[in-house]
Amino acid sequence: MWISCVILVLAAGGYALWPLFAKTFDESESGAEARPAETGAEYLTDRKTAVYRNIKDLEFDYKMGRLADADFQRLEAEFKGEAAEILQKLDMLNDHVTTPASAPDIREGFCPGCGAKTIPGKKFCADCGALLH
Repeated sequence: MWISCVILVLAAGGYALWPLFAKTFDESESGAEARPAETGAEYLTDRKTAVYRNIKDLEFDYKMGRLADADFQRLEAEFKGEAAEILQKLDMLNDHVTTPASAPDIREGFCPGCGAKTIPGKKFCADCGALLH
C-alpha cells in the first residue's frame, strides 16, 4: 500500500514540475536554432527594455520596503548607468545606419526616428524615445 502511495506522489510531483524542466530544455536546444539571428540594434533594444523593467521592479521593491536606502541607490545607479550606455550605443548605431536615402520622411506630427505618430507637446517619441524637433 505504501509503495503505491510513494509512486503516486512521485508521479504527481513529476507532472507538476515537468513544465519547469521542459521550458529549460526547449530554450537551450531548439530555441537558439528556431530564433532568427538578432542584429545589434535588436539586441540593444531588448536589453534596454529589460533594464527599464529592472528599474521599475527596483523602484517597486523599494517602495514596498524590501530594499534598504543604500542598496536602492546603488542598484538604481548601476541600472541607470547601464541604460545610459545602451542608449549611447543605440544612438551610435542609428547614426551609422541612417542614410539620407533610407531616412524616414520627416513630417509634422510623426517621429523622425521611427515614423510613429507623436503626441502634441511632447519632446520625445513615446515609441522609440527619439528627440522630436
